[in-house]
Amino acid sequence: MLKISPLVFSLFFTYCLSVCGQTTMPDIVCPGQTKVYYVNYNPGSTYIWRINGMVQSGQYANEFIHTWVAADTFLLEVQEISWTGCTGPVRSGQVIVSAETEPGIRLMIPEAFSPNGDMINDSWEIGNIETFPKAEITIYNRWGQVVWRSARGYPGPWDGNTSRGAELPTESYHYVIDLHNGSKLIIGTVTILR
Repeated sequence: MLKISPLVFSLFFTYCLSVCGQTTMPDIVCPGQTKVYYVNYNPGSTYIWRINGMVQSGQYANEFIHTWVAADTFLLEVQEISWTGCTGPVRSGQVIVSAETEPGIRLMIPEAFSPNGDMINDSWEIGNIETFPKAEITIYNRWGQVVWRSARGYPGPWDGNTSRGAELPTESYHYVIDLHNGSKLIIGTVTILR
């Protein structure tokens, strides 16, 4: 079982002194995979875990065990409540449950990223894109105008910052991924959060 990584330390309880080895966020898992997530335990505290805003029943410890079933992107949140009843900040991270794009190869496509310079999810990192050296990605705004296009192979991830010298607003953008391998185009949306 994998755990959340030191990088998640900044996503979860920033006032903890240390975090044991865990995986980075966003966490990318396969359908049916069970994962263990945890934060440091503070004596007397309870912890509320949520997935997409829904409190997970029976999960009030600093450790959360969950089996991911459906292929989708989920928001995992945790909040500490101290023994005195004070609530800590809500900390969150994305969990991407991937679907296969073709037999044996999974392309992990985040639905959002936050290019705000905090070193967490600052660019649109697509998992396993390196297995498609001819891949080409085009990003469109809501009016169908191209705001960004990758070079073949997606050598540098989209930073979501500017297009034609203007800062891109916080909103959803359409993408088209052409793997140039005879498969269908992959079409979807990605949201910039600031």
